[in-house]
Amino acid sequence: MTGMRNYYGWMFSSVHKVGLAGKVSAFAWMSIVSLTVCAADVDVLVTLSAGEVTRATPTGIQPVQGFARLKSGDLLAIGQGGRLRLIYFANGRQETWSGAGQLEIGETASKPKGLSELRSDQLPVSVVKQIGKTPVVDAQGRIATNRQRSLPTPDALAKIDKTYRDLRTASARDDLNPEMYLLSALFEARALERVDQALGELRTKYPGDPQAKLLVSLYQRAVRNARDTAVPTQ
Repeated sequence: MTGMRNYYGWMFSSVHKVGLAGKVSAFAWMSIVSLTVCAADVDVLVTLSAGEVTRATPTGIQPVQGFARLKSGDLLAIGQGGRLRLIYFANGRQETWSGAGQLEIGETASKPKGLSELRSDQLPVSVVKQIGKTPVVDAQGRIATNRQRSLPTPDALAKIDKTYRDLRTASARDDLNPEMYLLSALFEARALERVDQALGELRTKYPGDPQAKLLVSLYQRAVRNARDTAVPTQ
């Protein structure tokens, strides 16, 4: 197993260098595909991707954007000056990495090569579960969202707001986890007007933040889809 891991790391390093030039051997990609298929089906959410962050896929080297979903066995590379933040849904582990180097997504933690981990945090299970319902874009470019609940009660909205305030107080300014929690909880509760309000506040507080812009775009599409497919009340 150790020999396979060494080969795996060497292959990823070689393929990443060649892939950026657009020339990857079929043998190299077949090796990556076979190893990835054997990996466990574990969800990891990218909550921050800045600079050059890429992932080896069966079709080539692809950029890793914010709010992408990763699986155990995925291979990533971070360029000089790049940053990556991940949340493991299995155990609530949050990792922040900086380049340059490579990273293999594990089942409960990442396996680095040449990287310095900036910080590792443990997030509350309830917060991780809610953040995990953030909308994602599928392979066809469609928005995939969680099922919405019945209309929220004032008490339910008050609880969401309190949790958000607590998270915001305990988080760094560039940490968008509190906003991700708030938007996901409000959207799931069908409080679409409140989602619109929260998106406006997000744009105002983070006018130049690419992650914030992407989060706004995801929820704008999700809200539009929810309204378009809403069943009219009798």
